[in-house]
Amino acid sequence: MDSRLRALAEQLDAHLISRREFLRRSAVVTGGTAAGLHVLGSMAQAQGPKLRVWLFKSYVTAGNDILAKQVEAWAAEHKVQVEFDWATFGDREQKFVAAIEAGNPPDMAEMNIYGPMRYKAALRDVSKVATDLAKAKGGLLPFAERAMQSDGKFVGVGRYSMTTVFFIRKDIMEAKGLKVPKVYDPDVVEFAKKAQDPAKDLFGFGQTLNRSDDGDGFMSNILWDYGGGVFDKDGKPAIGTTFLKQNTAALQFAVDTIKKYGIQPPGVMGWTDVSNNEAYMAGKLVTTNNGASLYYAMVSKKHELAPKTTLVLTPGGPAGSFVGSSCYNWAIFHKSAKAELCEDLIRYVEDEKRFAEYIQVSVGQAGPVYKGRVDNPYWKSDPNFDAILQNILRSVNIGYPGPMTPAAAEVQGQKILTDMAGRVVVGGLSPEAALKEAHARIEEIHKIRGKA
Repeated sequence: MDSRLRALAEQLDAHLISRREFLRRSAVVTGGTAAGLHVLGSMAQAQGPKLRVWLFKSYVTAGNDILAKQVEAWAAEHKVQVEFDWATFGDREQKFVAAIEAGNPPDMAEMNIYGPMRYKAALRDVSKVATDLAKAKGGLLPFAERAMQSDGKFVGVGRYSMTTVFFIRKDIMEAKGLKVPKVYDPDVVEFAKKAQDPAKDLFGFGQTLNRSDDGDGFMSNILWDYGGGVFDKDGKPAIGTTFLKQNTAALQFAVDTIKKYGIQPPGVMGWTDVSNNEAYMAGKLVTTNNGASLYYAMVSKKHELAPKTTLVLTPGGPAGSFVGSSCYNWAIFHKSAKAELCEDLIRYVEDEKRFAEYIQVSVGQAGPVYKGRVDNPYWKSDPNFDAILQNILRSVNIGYPGPMTPAAAEVQGQKILTDMAGRVVVGGLSPEAALKEAHARIEEIHKIRGKA
């Protein structure tokens, strides 16, 4: 432990500082959020069984704090020591892979949509708690139910959906007399050209194709928009064969936003998941694709651009408008000897009163994966929430137009689509060559993980 963090811990033990003050100071020491430390639960709770819990550290920091508080309350009630760890967009998959390979995973974890399918060999059957919760909440939405099951068993318990929507500077759109774009080409391209002013460091569109959840989600969507995809309807690799023509057009468009049309900022291929959020809030973007975390950041900080922003459905392409939604979920590892405690904790935090507490601070991020949560009045409390809800309800699963398989999850986990785009933008390959190169990688994955 860092010496400064150890000193803070000693002050906490001596009751010289409050726990919340410890959180605040330690966040400064570590560079994390107020909820981003992995030793807090075990330090704060009385002696008892220890439970290792990995949570997702999202950009919606108030949600992180609420979840941490709820887990700690459960731990105090059950006299359990909870050892937290927080995984981010940038390190989540690497941490899971390393822990599983080392034979030292946590007892339970909050995963994204492809976690259960990707790591199912290391996960317990959670069908009892999953079906109990789903029944009480009106059933899972179809894309979430597909993602949580493998071989007829649940290996994940649905929590919420974080989806992408299209952010537009409403004030600029109205000042320029423009309309909401429905398709990327030509609508978004022409919209961006007319709305931007590169001389003032204002660009019409901000969308990295770099390794990130943002980039990977966009590449999945744009392939579908052009009538292509990674897999065919039978779940066989088709990115560089059956769908080569459609995918070539889609990839070419994505590259052209950077290299031909001049509507993206310089250096966009070096962006991470937070970069477009920062650029938008700095007034450097007119449009961008992002989850609700960007809206949360503006609303929670009373940012001047919050009332000047409109959220709309994700634009489409020649084949229609497609979007994939996430399903964050709870999973329990086989290695855990405390499965009953894990299930009890899941039931506790997914209680509707506690989830309502979480959703109220999420500013649109915690979208429904249960049918019973779709009609929550919360989704009518802000006009910008409608696009979030509608994108979730019309979403398709990873692997579309085929089934969601471990191979499809592995492709997402390895960021093969953004690697493919990078090979064109940075590596100088033709779109066709990059697609065939990606196809070869996906064939290897399919041989190993086709349905396994």
